Amino acid sequence: MSRLSSLAIVIASIAAASGAAYAQSQAELADKLNEEGKELMYANKYPEASAKFRQAVARVAEPKYFFNLCVSLTNEGALNEAFNACTSAQGNATGDLSAKTDKMLAKIKDLARSQGKELGGGGSTDTPPQTPDRPIDHSPDRSPDRPNDPTRQPPPTRVGEADHPMTAPPIRYAPPGQNLALASTPDNHYTWTLGIDLLAGGGKLGQPDVYGTAAVGFRLKSDFLFDPIHRFGGEGYLQYSHLGKAQNDTLDVSTLDVVDVGAALYKHLCLGGRLCLTPLAGVHLSLMSPAGAMDDQGSKLFNYAAVGGRAELALSYAFGPRFEHVLSLMGGVNVYSAVLSGPGMDSDNATAAEVGLNKGGALGYFAIGYTRRFNTPLGGRPFITLE
Repeated sequence: MSRLSSLAIVIASIAAASGAAYAQSQAELADKLNEEGKELMYANKYPEASAKFRQAVARVAEPKYFFNLCVSLTNEGALNEAFNACTSAQGNATGDLSAKTDKMLAKIKDLARSQGKELGGGGSTDTPPQTPDRPIDHSPDRSPDRPNDPTRQPPPTRVGEADHPMTAPPIRYAPPGQNLALASTPDNHYTWTLGIDLLAGGGKLGQPDVYGTAAVGFRLKSDFLFDPIHRFGGEGYLQYSHLGKAQNDTLDVSTLDVVDVGAALYKHLCLGGRLCLTPLAGVHLSLMSPAGAMDDQGSKLFNYAAVGGRAELALSYAFGPRFEHVLSLMGGVNVYSAVLSGPGMDSDNATAAEVGLNKGGALGYFAIGYTRRFNTPLGGRPFITLE
């Protein structure tokens, strides 16, 4: 008897472990399908996205999967189905998801009303409703301008029709004009960006033979696309450049650090798809620190100021489902005036002439950069975010 009990315990344990493993595998698969559906949604492939979300719901009936299905179906224009999906999500949704579900339900009702329709129907709100004592006359020979006759006999039923009535196709409404989960479609449209460029090049800045001709540096930048139709934008940037020591330095200085704070305008010339050429021109204020000059507290001094300009041509490639990641190759030149403001004669620091900065110059460069594009929070926001 004890052997039978032990065998039963072993079988029960194996069954429980198998059930847990199966549930875990279904949850993992549902999560994978959900992620695939979101990527399809961002690419404006709504029927394909809805199919993925339905598969996720079939495996694990979590509110977030119903919610994503609701958003995708709304983008398709299947408002009745979307309303049902959001209602299913609302039953167990909590916190932020509950608030977003309420927002979607209100949006679906608004979309239906704006088209003169009510959910569950599909006809105009002026269409007389069907009631038990006033059935709608669907006979094929009914004239459109003849009022419905409640005494009229329905057309004869064909063999098997009563057992297998025809189902009406789902009502389709006009979809919203824009992806509710995305502020703008891809195709190199965005609102703002953050990026970094690594630069290397050379040139001449200041008096001859005071500073080296090789330069390295980096640039932090942020773009704002203020005209998405024509792809015009503006950029703010902060660039750091370092020039090494000249081989035959004539003054008592060695290196030069330059910080440029500037603004530029640009235009994307896209070559169809993800590849773009971007010419850019800008101006900047330049702060310079010869020989790593420092104050009494050990902080580097940038107390020589000049002005300058920047011209650049970039070749960029956008990747990601929303073209949100960008790699760029750039070539350009920064030009500088002679120092316009610096320490005076009564200062402990040398004058511009004494450090060789009473002449301007130019630095050419090649650069490689990465940029991350955003549609939020600046500018247009998506109506809703997916789960």
